[in-house]
Amino acid sequence: MFLFKFIREIQAKLEAIPTPGAIIYNAFIKRILSTAELRIAQDIVQKVNNGMIIDIGSGTGFLSIEIAKRAPHLNIIGIDLSRKMVEIATSNARGLENVKFKLANAKNLPFEDNSINFIVSTGSFHHWKKPIQVFNELYRVLIINREAWIYDGCSKPPKDEILKLKQNYGAFKYPFLTQIQKAHGFPWEIYNTKIKRLLENSKFKNSYQMTLTDGWMKISLKK
Repeated sequence: MFLFKFIREIQAKLEAIPTPGAIIYNAFIKRILSTAELRIAQDIVQKVNNGMIIDIGSGTGFLSIEIAKRAPHLNIIGIDLSRKMVEIATSNARGLENVKFKLANAKNLPFEDNSINFIVSTGSFHHWKKPIQVFNELYRVLIINREAWIYDGCSKPPKDEILKLKQNYGAFKYPFLTQIQKAHGFPWEIYNTKIKRLLENSKFKNSYQMTLTDGWMKISLKK
């Protein structure tokens, strides 16, 4: 599909999504991903009782906003490299007091050491040009014994996972989901080789886990 070919070409050149890509994402792609992100939001509010959450690569703000709606006692800060994404997310969050969006780089987070209760990222990991540096930065800002959940697309998963996805997404959404997985993530075998080596060379080397769930690879990191 031309749309997904365009997205892959942009990703190869830029770490931040430019304005046209942000508009396309807000209008189309987030609708396909919303089912999974709603589940992630619910899992997070059951996991985290208080404090501050960072959403890395928050995009148009869907996940951050859903967390904020479900847990008014939490403070959520979404960060993104795309100025247009931050603008759209801020507009989408109008009326919510416990969620804010900032233009920032995950390689240099604007937070103190040991100050963040939880970190989440959905669909941004494949954009990171220096992933080990980002992993180490997440480690720096996390409070001891707290976690980060990093989700990204997983193409070419095992057959049993493909059957689950077809059942969950249906005949219309599933073909689009497979294209999104290719454009927003890595193949199954890459997670189990290259990504694993990256994690082994980060500060999370002794405390990470990878789990395939709902079309995403979930990388759980604990400080």
